[in-house]
Amino acid sequence: MQEGSLRCDVNISVRKGPNAPFGTKVEIKNMNSFSAIQKACDYEIARQIEVYENGGKIFQETRLWDEAKQLTKSMRLKEGSSDYRYFPDPDLGPIEITKAQQEIWFKELPELPSKKRNKYVNQFGLSAYDARVISDEISMANFFEETVANGAEAKLASNWVTSDIVGYLKSNKLSFSELKLTPENLAEMISMISKNIISGKIAKEILPELIQKNISPKKLVEEKGLAMISDSSSILPIINALLNEHPNEVQAFKNGKTKLLGFFVGQLMKRTKGKADPKLANKLLLEKLNS
Repeated sequence: MQEGSLRCDVNISVRKGPNAPFGTKVEIKNMNSFSAIQKACDYEIARQIEVYENGGKIFQETRLWDEAKQLTKSMRLKEGSSDYRYFPDPDLGPIEITKAQQEIWFKELPELPSKKRNKYVNQFGLSAYDARVISDEISMANFFEETVANGAEAKLASNWVTSDIVGYLKSNKLSFSELKLTPENLAEMISMISKNIISGKIAKEILPELIQKNISPKKLVEEKGLAMISDSSSILPIINALLNEHPNEVQAFKNGKTKLLGFFVGQLMKRTKGKADPKLANKLLLEKLNS
């Protein structure tokens, strides 16, 4: 592989189902590309099935892949384990595993990524892409699931985990195991956004501090005075002053340049340091500009 080349053997056998007896193994020698491996496997599987269905017998043998003819050809028969130089290890005795022991081990296994992806799509409503990204790392999957278990809406939790949090960790060369932000605190922050206590912009601003410290988002917002302004009586005086200071822009808006609404919203957010409720700000500004 270090030379940029590939050479491997492929062993194939088929059987009718999980409870059927194992089929006879056939070895295909000296595969030298992934494409050849795939084509040889497809051909040999089909060949063995056809032999069985026609009442024939599969022999334990070594075959070669003929790239030109796109088929496998018999190279030599292998009669038994002696031909392969198999021998038992005298220090390793046979191990018998009971069905009860197998069931115990299966219960101890973590939930596999494929099962997680299926759950994220069908139960949590995530896209197949988001489900795959989250399930690729067990610590990320556990963090996401605990965040949802603490009351966060799954799609919002997924957005924060796969975008902002992963972005921060990558830029700072950290892993989820080093994350000081707890799932409980992320769920609390998402809840604060949903309840219009803080805006998404404010949440992005405090996220780095939440990641670095094990601190409650609610407490941090209170300490910094970042709670969103969501009452009309606090926003209207700022809007009135803003419109009085920009009479030309107000007249231009009334004359049809409605895109100027973005200018007024931006100025309002600047004066409130991003704390004004965006929906309420847009509503009040439109009412004033159209009056």
